[in-house]
Amino acid sequence: MKQLITAKLKLHTDSAQFAALRRTQLAYRDALNYVSHYSFTHGKMSSGRALQRDCYDEIRRVHQLPAQMACNVPRQVGATYKTLWTKVKQNAEARKAGHTKKRYKGLDEPPRYVSPTITYNYHRDYSLKQAHLVSILTLDGRVLVPYTGYHQYVSLMQLCSSRLKLSEQTRHPKATSRWLVWMWDNAILP
Repeated sequence: MKQLITAKLKLHTDSAQFAALRRTQLAYRDALNYVSHYSFTHGKMSSGRALQRDCYDEIRRVHQLPAQMACNVPRQVGATYKTLWTKVKQNAEARKAGHTKKRYKGLDEPPRYVSPTITYNYHRDYSLKQAHLVSILTLDGRVLVPYTGYHQYVSLMQLCSSRLKLSEQTRHPKATSRWLVWMWDNAILP
């Protein structure tokens, strides 16, 4: 049976690491918005492969993202547009069946990415090190950051390949925390 497990890990960054991660997040977000606008102006295309073919060089040159991140951006934008196209089709069916009178407006303008969240790939953009350290790729190179988290999930992460999202949580206007959010399939808890 497939399981999807999500674990939040607290990153303990110093000010230089925090700044490097933040610059990377903002560049990634800007690249997402660039590709989203490109897709919108070129027929609202949802093919990640076509978006990568058309935008990869620009993402690398203008936004200076590392290669793997530059590949993740068109994939993520393509998935967003596929979801929006699905909603447009579902809305058309609902209108035809008389369930609603409202037209879905999700594709009236390009989707805008606001959240500074990055999708990293295991052993390409990040890797786990000894002593609860994670090596994370930034625009300035790799940074080694200590982390803490629920001990069962930390031990399980060593066994499983996973996807990683770096996100922020703000509980107070002056206090921002960095979190690693791990997700993996086919995992069995000890």
